[in-house]
Order: sequence, then C-alpha cells, then structure tokens
Amino acid sequence: MKLADLFHTAIEEGIKADPRGKERIQKELMRWKEREKKLEKKEKRFFDSERTWNPFGDSRIISGTGKEDIHTLMVGIDIETPEILLADRLRERGMKIDALMLHHPEGRALADLEKVMPLQIDLLAQVGVPVNVSEDTLHPRMEKIWRAIHADNLFRTERAAELMGFPAFNLHTPADNLAYRFVEKHICRKREYDSLGEIIDALHEIPEYDHYGRCGNPCIIANGNKNSRPGKVVATEFTGGTNGPEEFIEEQAKAGVGTILTMHTTEKSLETAKKCHLHLIQCSHMASDTIGINLMLDILQKKEKKLSVIEVSGFVRIKR
Repeated sequence: MKLADLFHTAIEEGIKADPRGKERIQKELMRWKEREKKLEKKEKRFFDSERTWNPFGDSRIISGTGKEDIHTLMVGIDIETPEILLADRLRERGMKIDALMLHHPEGRALADLEKVMPLQIDLLAQVGVPVNVSEDTLHPRMEKIWRAIHADNLFRTERAAELMGFPAFNLHTPADNLAYRFVEKHICRKREYDSLGEIIDALHEIPEYDHYGRCGNPCIIANGNKNSRPGKVVATEFTGGTNGPEEFIEEQAKAGVGTILTMHTTEKSLETAKKCHLHLIQCSHMASDTIGINLMLDILQKKEKKLSVIEVSGFVRIKR
C-alpha cells in the first residue's frame, strides 16, 4: 500500500468514528474549500489546502511524498529524534522499516493542534451541554493552547525524519476517536455500575489497560473512591486534541454527568470536579492511546494483509 493511500484510509476511519458525524464534517470541509477560493494570491501562501479534505489538523504526513510503498511500520505513541535514531540503528542491523507512524503530533500537525478542539463542542452536546455554552467557553482555551504551542520548537522530529530518510506520519484525533467509541461502547454503555471500583475492574479487563496496570500504570480514581456510586458515566475527555477548559467539568455536572473517564486531568479540573461532586477516573494515558492505535492498525492490516508493525515508545500491539 502506498503511504498516501494508507493515510487517507486512516483519515476516513477517523471521520466515521468522529462524534460530530460525517455530515457535519463534510459541511466543514466545504467551508474550507469555499474559503480557499476567496483568498487573494498573497494569502494562499499560508493556506493549508489539506484542510479541504482532512478535517484533522493534528494528523498528517510530516515526511515523505506519499508515494512510498509501505510494508513495515515502526509505530510509537511519541516518536521524536531519539526514536528516529533508533530506527536508523535498527535499519543498519538489517531491520526493514518503510515508515514511522506517530500518535502524538509533531511539526505542522502540532502547530494545528488547537484546530481540532471544536470537536469537543459536539461531544459535550451528546451528554446535554448546550453548544452555545461549550463554544463560548472553549475559544479562550483554544487561544491559550495556540499561544503555548506557537512558542515551541515544532519541526525537530520532522527534520530528523527527513535527514534520516524515513517517511513519517501521525494519527492523533483519528485514533483517539476510535478509542473514544470503543470505551463508550465497552464501558460507558455496556451496563450500569454500582461503584467506581466496578468501573476500574471493567477497564482492566481491556487488554491494554491490563498490560499497563501490570506495568505499574493502572487506571486510577482521581476524584471519588472505589465505593462511590458513579451515576451517568461518560468518556468526554478521550478525544478532541487536548483537555478542554475547567468550566467543561462544571457544565457536565449541571447536565447530569456523574463520572468522567479521562486520559489525563489537570489540577484545576480536579479542583472543579471536587467542587461539583463529579467523579473522575483517570485511565492510563498511554494505554488509552494504544487502544486507538491498535484499532486503527486492525483496520489498516485488513486493507493491507502484509503490513507488519514494530512496536516502540510505549506502544504494544494487541489485535482484535
């Protein structure tokens, strides 16, 4: 499979799993196309044409032409210059590596991280938070994320991959969307729970959480205790680029949410949760990311039967 074909397949799968729904995403892509048509020549220099077909600003090919034949992927949650040097060393020792598949964004994908955050508006709408409230609350947080990332040295990994001759791409929100759908189905909607402890036990029945738990990184109760009654359980902090504002915790409590499953939580969010009597279960971040990557690889390996995977940087391949 060509790199571009593999990447396009992953983007399509991310769209299918997206909380916004395909119709809304298509409308957004159309708006980007119309915006491009109206730009003056000098403005087009900075316009990202990829946004006219790829709704995930935090996911893209960061090295390579897309025409490369891909049979073996080195896959990691975080792949930076050290992992690229590792790939080069393994290649010297005879290991075949056709491309690097990252989860967390680098390069232009990291520069555009905040652009995927509006997904959270539709995600919260599904649990009863009005879209006008989410929208007004989210934009200051998006601006804060943009300013923080704007000051980062964004292109180190991208350049290292280019110099070492490795095609590379990352899949962030598309994989997180798959993880979100999986946890919603297998935990949030599967049954009612009498306690947070029951939810922890159910999470650890999932192989990725079991693996990380045995490695000392289990799912934990950040607010509440194992005997606390959960109420309505949601996984609203599994996708959408990065954490939303702390006010989202309060708004979900108002909407009747009792327990949020999250990949990671800030101290401010934890303080807000305590004030609102809302339980937080912090699922292992790396295990949660691994679930999304594994689900994506299951799809890609059905398309390309001979596709093989080398696991690095916290990723563990578990097939379903």
